[in-house]
Amino acid sequence: MKLYKKFATPIWIKKISKVSRINKDLLDYIYQLKKIDPKGNHKSNMLGWHSNNIKINTSPAHINFFNKISSNIERVVKDLSWDTKNFDYKITSTWAIINPPFACNQSHIHSNNLISAAYYVKFPKDGGRFIAEDPRQSALYYHGSFNEVNSLNEQNVIIEPQTGLLAMFPSYLWHWVEPNMSKEDRVIISFNINKEKKPGGINDN
Repeated sequence: MKLYKKFATPIWIKKISKVSRINKDLLDYIYQLKKIDPKGNHKSNMLGWHSNNIKINTSPAHINFFNKISSNIERVVKDLSWDTKNFDYKITSTWAIINPPFACNQSHIHSNNLISAAYYVKFPKDGGRFIAEDPRQSALYYHGSFNEVNSLNEQNVIIEPQTGLLAMFPSYLWHWVEPNMSKEDRVIISFNINKEKKPGGINDN
């Protein structure tokens, strides 16, 4: 009997190498943003600081980071076989989050986007895991009793972050972050990817 595994939910994970200088510059820039705007924004963050939207070309640190990970974004576009003839796929929003001890992020999605991402600029031990939930709500509501967890019955996916790790996933995926149980800040850069119709391209549908 054939077993079809359909409607896959992709999660891309990549440990970015040679980023010590990029991370240092990002940390300096993020803490500067917090100093300028200590109130920040309130989204899913609890006790933590969430910046307002950051323009990509605001600082050399930001530019260098996105240049560094551009090939990973291209991989996502290729894996999903997106139409690049008629549409551009761009980073449309980006922000920073600082989670001090005991801070966390509630379960949320990034609505009206295609792909969302988190890059761990600084991740201390016990800084709080990233947990993604099964996007099929009906599967969470009623399910069988399992002898063991496997790819066909798992209800969440736990990602163990580390400094320099990049995680990208569909924006519809519900996800949350455990409390930071370390004595240091947990610092990330997040961003969304969306599509823009090229001039003269076909109509979106």
